[in-house]
Amino acid sequence: MTLRPTSPSFNSRREFLFAAAGGVALAGAAPALGFASESATHSNAPIASTVPFVEHRIPHDGHMIYAQEYPGRGPAYVLLHGFPDNLHIYDYVVPYLTAAGRRVVAFDFLGFGQSEKMAPGSYQYNFDQQVGDLSAVVDALKIEKFIPVGHDSGGPCAANYALDNPGRVAWLCLMNTYYADSPTLRFPELIELFGDPSLKALARAFTASPDKMAWLLKFQNQGFQVNMPPNLRERFDGILQPIIDANFAGGAGPAFTQMTSHLRESVAYNTKRLPEAGRFTPKVNLIWGVLDPYLTPGAADAIASIFPHTTVKPVQTGHWLMIDAPEEVANLLLAGGA
Repeated sequence: MTLRPTSPSFNSRREFLFAAAGGVALAGAAPALGFASESATHSNAPIASTVPFVEHRIPHDGHMIYAQEYPGRGPAYVLLHGFPDNLHIYDYVVPYLTAAGRRVVAFDFLGFGQSEKMAPGSYQYNFDQQVGDLSAVVDALKIEKFIPVGHDSGGPCAANYALDNPGRVAWLCLMNTYYADSPTLRFPELIELFGDPSLKALARAFTASPDKMAWLLKFQNQGFQVNMPPNLRERFDGILQPIIDANFAGGAGPAFTQMTSHLRESVAYNTKRLPEAGRFTPKVNLIWGVLDPYLTPGAADAIASIFPHTTVKPVQTGHWLMIDAPEEVANLLLAGGA
């Protein structure tokens, strides 16, 4: 999790840290910062897509999901982000997919990015809701056959939608994610803290202390970068960090904390679905950043053992492989159905 108190939307460091953790300061958070304007001034700005996107605001469960659709031929790639970020993690890989003529859809789950955010306590963000978000998007855009691409916590959403709707899935792509319980499953410390009900008091203590929360976030940043060479650390700091900063500045804290609080029950539910996964007939490709210190190649092997038609494709990157090596990841996506 990469969070820094840099947004002008907050009056103090304390307000930012409460917002990052889903605290009361979120109620007054300003709209999310525009990533396009940030990346345009950065030396690592993404290449421009030759195909402009069409914006959609799609209703689900009485709320609004924000989506970007790049027209092209199908089956479409539908890109699902993870816990701390939003659709902009895919900004670097999308231009390669659209240059190949493919239809691409990226969207923000409810509570993240530019999708609607509900006041704390008024809505329950959870993993079933995210599967519903995905269903609402593909139904509204009349996408009959597509490739769910799930990264991080977007992976279980992609996998469970595919299990529920195998006839609508051309093939399934999972990237540095998790599914069922396994001996190799290890979550980042920040996720473990907010995801373990027995540590709820400790989590609250961190959110009540700006200094302690700042220390925890710095510790987590260092944890993600432990295996990275200098060039990937530069991309982590210069590209990923502004995306996540803007995401939390825009009010994603409640969704983040609620989703992580459901983590263990989600893994338990997925574990019960292992017999269904063992009967899943579409192809499954795992495109995996092997330098990820948490969701390691061992985690990929554990998922590969679940689905009967799985291929693991390693990439020499960290957790956010679509930012670290966008062209390579795009090429693997384009070749995935072969």
